[in-house]
This record gives sequence, structure tokens and C-alpha cells, in this order.
Amino acid sequence: MSATEGKVVVSSKTPCRVCGVSYRILGSLIKHAWSHVEEPQSVCGVCGQRFESVDELKGHIRNYQKTHDCSYCGKSFLTITGLHSHTTLHTGNRPFTCDVCNKTFAYLSSLSYHCNVCGKCLYDLRSLTRHKTTHSGERRYGCEICGKRFKLLGTLKSHEKIHTTRDRPYLCDICCKTFLSNCGLTAHMKTHSGERPFICIICSKGFISNGELKAHMRVHTGEAPYGCSECGRYFKRKTHLNNHVRSHLGIKLFVCGVCGKACSRQEHLTVHMRTHNGERPYQCSVCDKAFTQSHCLKTHMKSHQGDDKPFLNAPSS
Repeated sequence: MSATEGKVVVSSKTPCRVCGVSYRILGSLIKHAWSHVEEPQSVCGVCGQRFESVDELKGHIRNYQKTHDCSYCGKSFLTITGLHSHTTLHTGNRPFTCDVCNKTFAYLSSLSYHCNVCGKCLYDLRSLTRHKTTHSGERRYGCEICGKRFKLLGTLKSHEKIHTTRDRPYLCDICCKTFLSNCGLTAHMKTHSGERPFICIICSKGFISNGELKAHMRVHTGEAPYGCSECGRYFKRKTHLNNHVRSHLGIKLFVCGVCGKACSRQEHLTVHMRTHNGERPYQCSVCDKAFTQSHCLKTHMKSHQGDDKPFLNAPSS
């Protein structure tokens, strides 16, 4: 077992001693163990120990969750390593320096897995090795259908599937949605189970995939690695860059089936469709007036300034 940036990670997946579901992160297994505390066998899902009562079992599991509290903001962490990682946000301490590019880091792992060409931080050696190929400029792998070239064979294979979009062999048996890969189906299934095994070491928010966690970490680090070659603007997510690039190219992929209006982003089409279906999901709790977009509701709420009533949380557009 090892501690990495506050996440206690076991060398291989460890199964729950009650139901057999496996986890690599100890915190996720402990959190899962609480789902079995009311079951008649009174067995700890972490270690398999049996107890005489539910209260004894609950007390036992709480011992796994003794926390370390931040003296600056009071936030709690499962491990002392997680607390130390979080504390650097308050102190600004960056003791690790790269002797090639002179960039400084708060964590040793960030130093170990950063690119000394562009400074980007990766999460493991494999990701760093793959990333460094982007600086070589060589695109050895070509698509036989459209001719587009790629630096990585895996990227080519993923690309080739867009030419055979009808072939989506992985089926969700709950909602019947289909996927190109088993990986995509596995990630999707977590939306049904509620499982979020990938935990942010800074704010403890959970995610259904490691990719989502990596993207979320940029909220804390401020990293925006995806740059537009046209205007120089940078983005935290590649999908955001892709959407932005379409605005330069005038590409509008999302078309309204009612009037034919084309939009560059799915969320823009969603808002547009409300002009046809009459949906107004953002409702004022003071006067019951409803709006198609959240910013319209926020502007409207200013007319009620001084009223103590809180307004409703509306779904995101």
C-alpha cells in the first residue's frame, strides 16, 4: 500500500469483503463499506471482521476515517499526505525545482511527471511518454480512409471508428445506449450506479473516470494546456478548445430539426429548442416568472433586491 498525493492507493485492486466489488483507492473502499453496515451479517467490507452489532461495526469503520484537519480553513483529509498537499494551496510553498527548465512544483510527483519542453504536468510516466511525442512533430500513422495522420497508433485506431459509427457493439442493458468501446460503456455504467471512485485529493469531489478527475484538477492548478493557434486563447478541456475552434471556422454541427437553425455547440441548440417547445426551466421563486436561460433569471432577480426569499436553484443549460 502506498500514499500518493493524499490518495491511499493499494498495489492492486482490493475487493470488498462483503460483495466483492474492487477498488484501488482505500478511501473509495472505506466509503463503499458503509453501504453494508445495515446488513444482518455485520461484516466490515474493508477487513472482513465480523461484529456483534451494527453500532460496533460503525465504530470500527469510523476508525478508518479519522481525519487530518487543515489549520487554515478547517477542511479535513483522510491522510496526512493529503493534508500536506492541500496546505500548499495556502502557503504557496513549491520546494521542488526542475534543473532543466527551472519550473517549480508543490509536489514531487508533479516534478517527476512534468514535460521539460512545455512544462505540462502529467499523472504518470506512460502519459508523460505519450505527451512528449507531441513535440517531435512526426505523424507516422495515417488513416487509409481519409488520409489524416496521427502521432500515436492508439489515436489512429480511435479515429478510424468515426468512419464506422454504425458499429457500436457495447450496449447498456439499463438504458440501451450503445458505445464504441467497452471503456466507454464501463464509464457510462457508473452514471447509473452512482459510483465515483476517482477522488480529488484537494476538495474530495468524486468522479466516474480518471480522465474527468484529471480535467477537474485543472480547476485547482489553473492549468489550461489547450491553446488555439488562431487567437492564442487557452482552455482547460480539449472539448472546449474544439468548440472554440469551430467559431473560427464557422462550423455548426448541431442542427435544429424544427427550423433548420445550425449551432456550433450542443448547449446552444438546447437553449434554441426552448423557443419551439416553450420550456422555461429557470423559475423565480418570488414571483414565479420563468426564463429560458440562467443569466436571464439572475438579471430578473435584481428587481427583487431587498426581498429575503431565496430563489430556486435551476438546472444548468
